[in-house]
Amino acid sequence: MKSYVTNATTTQREAPDGLELAAPLETMGKTGSLSRAARILRAVAAGGQKGVSAADIVRATGLPRPTVYRVMQMLEDLGWLERAEGSRRVFLGSDLALLGLSASHRHSLDLVAGDILDSLSLEIGQTIYLSVRSGDDAVCVARVESGAQIRTLVLEVGSRHPLGLGAGSMALLAAQSDNEIAAIVARNMPRFRTRPSFDEAAFNRALTLVREGRHASHQGLFTQGVSGIGVAVRDDSGHPAAAISAAFITGWLDTAQLEQCTLKMEQAAQAVASRLAVAAPRD
Repeated sequence: MKSYVTNATTTQREAPDGLELAAPLETMGKTGSLSRAARILRAVAAGGQKGVSAADIVRATGLPRPTVYRVMQMLEDLGWLERAEGSRRVFLGSDLALLGLSASHRHSLDLVAGDILDSLSLEIGQTIYLSVRSGDDAVCVARVESGAQIRTLVLEVGSRHPLGLGAGSMALLAAQSDNEIAAIVARNMPRFRTRPSFDEAAFNRALTLVREGRHASHQGLFTQGVSGIGVAVRDDSGHPAAAISAAFITGWLDTAQLEQCTLKMEQAAQAVASRLAVAAPRD
């Protein structure tokens, strides 16, 4: 089963259950109305199909409640936010989806990688995720579910998490330059620490190992009982364009199976990279 999107301060605070904190204001550029609207849209997107309440948005963005209500109303008037009938929860609007559809003709990573992800899921029997970087976040742009009776569904299409959180996200982070990695980790660390299970020392060790190897791999680092493998997809200049990842119950795969999954994922990442090189516009 396949799910795609058509183009994919250090003060500590807690995000609502299932909703990640939005990136800090300083990473969003200017703090005017456009920036506030973008933060609110990102918070709503993080709520996925469940939607979010105004209180959720206030907690996730750190914006004042009157500001959130004012910007939400503006976005509803534009058709970029919609309110469920008889509910206070809001969702991304249909007009915003149409804008995304227009953008998808230029940013068609899901179309380039789709059949490769399908084949990979069948080969290794795991649900496969494709993620891309967006500022200090990683966004899941595709999910191909395996036919296994037990599936580990850790990401929804459109979900957004701090860069470095999860195997695919960590593969994206580790593929950046040393200075960029240090800056991103410094900005995201307050967001990491809001997770009760976060182990900073284990995170740093895992990141170091990814930098030394070719892929990200962890055993229950981010969610207890859930392990993962992530591989960066690099364009022909070496820049990380995306990451392919899989999650599974810790201990479910033995060492040989883990190595086989990793090899297949690396081959799939190379196949996607080769297609991106062919599809890239030339001067």
